[in-house]
Amino acid sequence: MQIRANTNGNQIIHTNADARARAEERAGRKNRQVNGKQSIFAGDLGLHGDMISLRRQRAQKKALKIIGDAWNGEKKVDQSITDIRDRMLGLWAEKEENLGYIAQGDAQKEALRVHYGVSSDSQEQKDLELLEKKEKASISPAGEVYFTQEELDRLEVLEGRKPTAEDFELLKKKADSEMPGSTVKLTEEEEAKLAELEGVPLTEYQERCLKIDKYQQRFEVRNIQIDEEIMNCNRTIGAIQLERLKHQEMVKAQKKADEVMEAANDEIFGMLVDEAKDHVDEDLEETREEAKEEAEEKAEQEEKIEERKEQQEQLEEQVEETQVKNEEQERLRREASERSREDADLLESMMDAGMGNTGSVSDVQTDVKTMLHKMKLLEEDLKGSMVDDQA
Repeated sequence: MQIRANTNGNQIIHTNADARARAEERAGRKNRQVNGKQSIFAGDLGLHGDMISLRRQRAQKKALKIIGDAWNGEKKVDQSITDIRDRMLGLWAEKEENLGYIAQGDAQKEALRVHYGVSSDSQEQKDLELLEKKEKASISPAGEVYFTQEELDRLEVLEGRKPTAEDFELLKKKADSEMPGSTVKLTEEEEAKLAELEGVPLTEYQERCLKIDKYQQRFEVRNIQIDEEIMNCNRTIGAIQLERLKHQEMVKAQKKADEVMEAANDEIFGMLVDEAKDHVDEDLEETREEAKEEAEEKAEQEEKIEERKEQQEQLEEQVEETQVKNEEQERLRREASERSREDADLLESMMDAGMGNTGSVSDVQTDVKTMLHKMKLLEEDLKGSMVDDQA
């Protein structure tokens, strides 16, 4: 009789469905490996893309506003310079037009000279030019027109006496009063002083030329003002350009914009780092939990293996005990069988010996049969016990 504890000598231990699922989940969450080192892909992080995009957009908007404001300021400055230059162009055009009017006056005076037959080197022409020079001195900035001693002596003859500084001021006031639309008026005293200055009477040619000269003076005075305005415009443009070079608003704005974008990039990088740290901590915690689960599963599997080993050993012990018991029962059966045969021989001898006593033959036979029956039962009991053990 053989008792087999297991039909397969190599025991295969399978993990349960939950363990298999956990293993598959761990395999799916494994981080990428680059050159043998663990790496983290930013796209796998739980970052809020909208938050980063919003932060970057705000920084860009602020940087663009800084540059835009500086650019608008620069445009205003450029526009101011353009306006000034346009003004200068207008002034130059006006001056050119005034010079045209002055040239027309010169042409008219030349025509009068020819008409009146005045020679260019005559005393009449020289006196006219000296009077014109005196009028020019009255409208020109101080020190711009100079007179020789000879010219001053001639003016004294022409005007009755040598003109003083006050006379020049008076002559200038007279010229202003004669300007079209002028509100300047001469007093009676000033009129008398002007009469004292008149010496040699003017010729018709000189009078007409001096009238034309007064007409020209109006444009000459305006051109003097234009020159001053143009000079001031150039000074203003130079000052603006100097301030621009000094402050360099666009350069400063660009630097501020770069600082804004750099601060935003640093903030975004910090957000990425914090998120990555949290992600690593979570992965580390998951790894620890997984390692703990694996250890528990391994311990559980080892415990099951140990239990099965114990069960195998117990089963082998039971097999050995059963074999020993069967051998013992077999031995008892043989001994009982031998005793039965011996008893049977003894009874047979007793029966043979008791044949002479016929009166007790039937009793002896009865006792023998009873004993044999009991022995038969004993043998059947032994056989039944062996069968039960085999089962």
